[in-house]
Amino acid sequence: MTGNRKVRFGIIGSAGLIGNYHADILTKGEGPYELTAVCDINELRLRNQAEKLGIFGTTQVSELVARDDVDAIIVATPHPFHAAGVIAVVEAGKDVMTEKPLAATPADARRLIKAINRKRRIGAVHYQSRANPVARKARQMIDSGELGKIISIRVTGSYYKSDYYYSLGGWRGMWRDEGGGVLINQAPHDIDMMCYLAAESAPAELAGRWTNLYHDASQVEDFASAIGVFPNGVQFTLNVSVATHGDARRFEVFGTAGAITIQDGKFTRYVRFEKDLVDFAHTYEGPDPYAGPVVQDQPLPEVGENDPSLIHKMFAEAVLTRKKAKMLVSAADGLWSQETINAIYLSSYLGKKVKLPVSAARYEKMLADLIANARPVSRPQRESEEGRIAR
Repeated sequence: MTGNRKVRFGIIGSAGLIGNYHADILTKGEGPYELTAVCDINELRLRNQAEKLGIFGTTQVSELVARDDVDAIIVATPHPFHAAGVIAVVEAGKDVMTEKPLAATPADARRLIKAINRKRRIGAVHYQSRANPVARKARQMIDSGELGKIISIRVTGSYYKSDYYYSLGGWRGMWRDEGGGVLINQAPHDIDMMCYLAAESAPAELAGRWTNLYHDASQVEDFASAIGVFPNGVQFTLNVSVATHGDARRFEVFGTAGAITIQDGKFTRYVRFEKDLVDFAHTYEGPDPYAGPVVQDQPLPEVGENDPSLIHKMFAEAVLTRKKAKMLVSAADGLWSQETINAIYLSSYLGKKVKLPVSAARYEKMLADLIANARPVSRPQRESEEGRIAR
């Protein structure tokens, strides 16, 4: 028990879209936490935010991490800056939660994790999809054997974006600034969920492909796909895009005893088989060459209400108790999706299947080549992003 103690939080990148999201949870939610300081490079936004919240604000990360009234810090900057932020936090002796994904490159992600471990800090990554009670129930069903032996998982994600979207931030859609497109920006939550449900690890190997179908205001990919296998033998297919529309975010988990479908964060299908698929395959003696075990529709699993502050609460509990197991998603867990994303990029670039984890040096060479040979794009800089919905 932690009693009435609270974790005093600071936020780096506090005045941006995601930073404001975290500030809102920490100031309006009920949990063992409070927001005591904010930090952002945009001085005007920062000053307005700090005055509104009635707390300390600074444009200097060094000043934030040195404060005695800050126990833990959320890094809410664009992902290419996560590693620098996280390392500054843990070097100052603070615990840290970073936004998704961990970083832009495998080298930065591994360096970030190494720093957390070296300083023996509590480190988390904000993959809030795992806080959804549907995801937790699905993992419970898998662990209990309710679906039998898991054979495969199929993931589809469509997050349509117009060229207007890319004009709202100069870093968006640029190899130099963003380090990629749909894979590393919109899809990390779904890739993390795939890894979580399939194996609680990164894949063992995969073959990936990405391309830009029609977004002229972006240098990076707007469509990506991959097939591969996890260390436990679970096969996967992944298809994500900001170019397609009219589809849903969907996870389909197939076991030998049953299957579930999760669409847009809700269970939409649950079936069980009258006989285990493997047993049926080995024992059925005809006469129908196309026969399979009877499919039995089941009531959709019941789940509780979603709590958007759950990750913050559990991270705060871990900070207060110094027990990493209290966290819902540790920073090390973030490597599952990070390594998957980076492997898909490298596999497509090389035109061949790759094993995970990929070479950090080889990845850096690929990224340098993509930056050097990126086609120029022309786009107007639009009005401020402040106040817009982050996604």
